[in-house]
Amino acid sequence: MTDIAKLSTLLDDPEVRDLLFGLAHTGARPTGPAHLHSVVLRLAETTTPEQYGSWLSDAAHNQPMTVDQVRSTVGEGPLDDLATFAGGSSAAVAWQLASILPDLVDAASPGGTVIGADQLGRHILEAIDADDRSAGAFG
Repeated sequence: MTDIAKLSTLLDDPEVRDLLFGLAHTGARPTGPAHLHSVVLRLAETTTPEQYGSWLSDAAHNQPMTVDQVRSTVGEGPLDDLATFAGGSSAAVAWQLASILPDLVDAASPGGTVIGADQLGRHILEAIDADDRSAGAFG
């Protein structure tokens, strides 16, 4: 699967798309793809090397992450803001992010190297555009 296909598959789920959009626009500056990129890089500091390495690897199964690791990575304030945006509790959002963020790192690191923020933003737009086109008139 190509890098755009992994990202497209991840963004096929409207809840995932909304959570990642919210994550990209809550908390620290800059916002958008640059913030998502910084979260991807921060995960290397807040997870174990084995976990992060599995997410970078195209061959290994993505190891899970914990809610505590999400809280450490994202921060309580941004997590609360994201929960408000998503219309849920911060605990529920942290749990959802724990299942999504390993896949985001995987999709943002073809060949084991994290792509830049500009390229990540471009791929996100391409994935959303491709998903919208494939949904057809009734998607």
